[in-house]
Amino acid sequence: MHKSAQVGQFWSHENAYGQVYRDFEVSRLSVISEAIQSRPVFHSVLYLSVVLFWTISISYGAALHGPNTIAVNLSPHVALFTACVGIVTYPKRLTWVPILALAGLFFVPAILPFSGKPMWITMPEVTWDLLGFMWGANMLSGVLVGHIVRQVYAQIARKFPPLDTALLVTAVISVAFLVICTIQFLAVQKFASKLDPAHLAALGFDENYNDFALNRTLRGTAVVGGFMVAILNMPTRASLLRAAPILGVFPALALMHQSDSGGYAMMDVGLLALLLALTLPARVAPLIVIVGVAIYSAMTGAYLTDTAPRDFESFLLQRYAILMLFIIVLAMALRSRLSYDLAQREASIRRLSTVRNFAGVGLFAINVPRDMMRVDPAAQRLVGLPASDDLEALLSRFEHEDQEALRRMILSGDAGSHTLLVRLAHVRANGEQRILRVHLWSEQNLWREHIAYGMMVEVTDEHKRQRALSDALSELSVRQERQKQLFSIVSHELRTPASVISMLIDELKSGEDLAETTSQMREASSQLLNVLDDMRQAVNPEKNQRIHHEAYVPADVAESLRNTYQLLARGNQMRLSVELEQGARSTLKGDAKRIKQVLGNLVRNGIIHSNGSEIRIAYQELPQDLVDRRILAQGCWTVTDDGVGIPEADVERLFEPFERGSQDARNQADGSGLGLYIAKQTIELLGGELTYFTAPQGGAGYRIWLPDPLEKAVVHEEEGKEVVCAGFAKMSVLVAEDNALVAKITTKQLSRVFGSIRLASNGREAWEAIREEQPDILLTDLFMPEMTGDELVRALRADGVTIPIIGLTAAVVGDDTARFIEAGVTAVMSKPLNVANLCQTLQNEMGKPPAADTGT
Repeated sequence: MHKSAQVGQFWSHENAYGQVYRDFEVSRLSVISEAIQSRPVFHSVLYLSVVLFWTISISYGAALHGPNTIAVNLSPHVALFTACVGIVTYPKRLTWVPILALAGLFFVPAILPFSGKPMWITMPEVTWDLLGFMWGANMLSGVLVGHIVRQVYAQIARKFPPLDTALLVTAVISVAFLVICTIQFLAVQKFASKLDPAHLAALGFDENYNDFALNRTLRGTAVVGGFMVAILNMPTRASLLRAAPILGVFPALALMHQSDSGGYAMMDVGLLALLLALTLPARVAPLIVIVGVAIYSAMTGAYLTDTAPRDFESFLLQRYAILMLFIIVLAMALRSRLSYDLAQREASIRRLSTVRNFAGVGLFAINVPRDMMRVDPAAQRLVGLPASDDLEALLSRFEHEDQEALRRMILSGDAGSHTLLVRLAHVRANGEQRILRVHLWSEQNLWREHIAYGMMVEVTDEHKRQRALSDALSELSVRQERQKQLFSIVSHELRTPASVISMLIDELKSGEDLAETTSQMREASSQLLNVLDDMRQAVNPEKNQRIHHEAYVPADVAESLRNTYQLLARGNQMRLSVELEQGARSTLKGDAKRIKQVLGNLVRNGIIHSNGSEIRIAYQELPQDLVDRRILAQGCWTVTDDGVGIPEADVERLFEPFERGSQDARNQADGSGLGLYIAKQTIELLGGELTYFTAPQGGAGYRIWLPDPLEKAVVHEEEGKEVVCAGFAKMSVLVAEDNALVAKITTKQLSRVFGSIRLASNGREAWEAIREEQPDILLTDLFMPEMTGDELVRALRADGVTIPIIGLTAAVVGDDTARFIEAGVTAVMSKPLNVANLCQTLQNEMGKPPAADTGT
């Protein structure tokens, strides 16, 4: 996704991002259950203290301010919520605690002393059958409600978020209480029909029982919902102590009513409780309201004593007072939800701000019409601005070239988001340019003013890494492209020496001048191998062969070149001429092989590309036009032709790899574009210089000079002395080579020097042959079936084989030599195998030549 799209989504989906930094919610009921399980005694004492206070307060209020009949006051019992709420919140193995508590609390209203009313247990109308039935009905109702809600909770907890689950449980427990308790008072009414009619009035089973029991059930429904909300929102001790003084308003209101200064008692306390439910902290309000209403009811009898309504207005007031209780519970539940969401939102913003500040992401907002800007602390640190400023102050912090682009982005007012990379005017201590990525989003406020909201983050290091990666990828792409070009034109580079060899083979058929043809064929094959070396040099110039100084005579080099390319020149209707001046017959010391390679490249280019009739090869010891140069020349070679020449515009890139000049006639012929590049690279490796000039004949000209010291070769007696491959006749050689023709020729060459030669067509076969009979020397190719050459060497060295092992490779590119060396070979040699060099290598390895075989 594009960065700007991501920023747009950041702003438009603020809630989704806020969810990430919310608390990881768990069910409050689960938290309460775990807390009770960890400290069952403490939490049970706390819970039972509250319900005991409630039961005693409400029971005394009913006894002091009303008839206190057993039928109404036990339909349902004032403490019935103890079991309902307790079974839901307690761990399963401890649910007996609230059940046992209800069983005991049931008898509190029956034994109230000092109430001015007879205690139920002393009334002759109250039988043990009646008490037993009422006890059983309330116990059954409480247990049923608790277990029903517990089962429902187990189901909805899997489908709803924890907070929604808690609210749903509050609703479910209220509905379940209402339904079960309605059935309960109907069952009690049915039971009353079996009692002595003379006792019904004293027990409260009169014509108002149904209305009073229904009112009590409705109020009990609100109470059980209120207690559920309170338990789900238990406040901290500190917040509860801070709010405790507010409880004083409830007895104060009760005293007002006792002095006939209040209005309708239940409505007054209901309004007060609703006010506190809406204004007190959401976690404190439920407990304060429950305790306050209990105190008020105990003092006034409100909600505890029912009287038959005198008129319709009284009937409505009673119903509104009950409805007020449900409104209070609903308000506390919704406030709990809203308060939690607000707290989570604030916590999410705080955490997000902390992370954003730590990450160095700055925010800013600009009122464009009023030119007012606000900047947060992170952005202040990034751009060095105060908390409030104007647009120009912000723009001044960036490079002049970026200011206009940023200004247009801010002032445009386009809908959607935009992203821009800008450079800060202030650089780092090390002089490095600082770069910010600015994301912007615009909208109109309530007054239809254009407001731009922005986010900025420093990406200097990221930009530097991306630039380095881009440069590396570009360089890699160029190298890959060049190597691809190289491989695609290998056949072209090999064509010239291969063509010469083909023509020389035809010459051999004529049988004329065999000595000269053989010499030319040797030169052509040497040229073919040199082309392969050129390929290696072009691909891996850092792995060039070492410079090898040897004696040579410039005149011999020139003649050798003419012999090599004579037939190719004739095939192109051209002639080769040699001009030798002073010093051409002198014996010099240098890398004759490389010099011959470079001159050969130049001659070949002239034959293939010049479209001329003559190529001249010239040598002089010290040309007059170079006398004044800082670097004096040991010798100067020139190669010129009378062809089309090189356009001046192409001269500058003439020596670059894969360049072939302009679209003139010379570019229509074959050519790799590597010849001049390799030639120049080779001469510079020797410390000399290769330059282009326009030949006097009008074609192309190349001048090569080599540096001082002017070391004329003193040819010692041992120089040029051939290596004598004597003393190896008794030695055995194993050749591991999968190419049958190469193996045959190699065997033939080695048989002239060594005693016995064995062949193995792959590495596995060679390894098994050595295990049967160990040779004196092993020659192995690299790429072979079943087991490669380096694998073979590793296996032998691991077996303790210490004989000289020579690795052979024909590869132009790749890591063949490195693989052989890592495997543990004695030396690596190029194909085709030079037996003399092999002998020299073996002599160096053994310290001295083996004793010659005298035949005695």
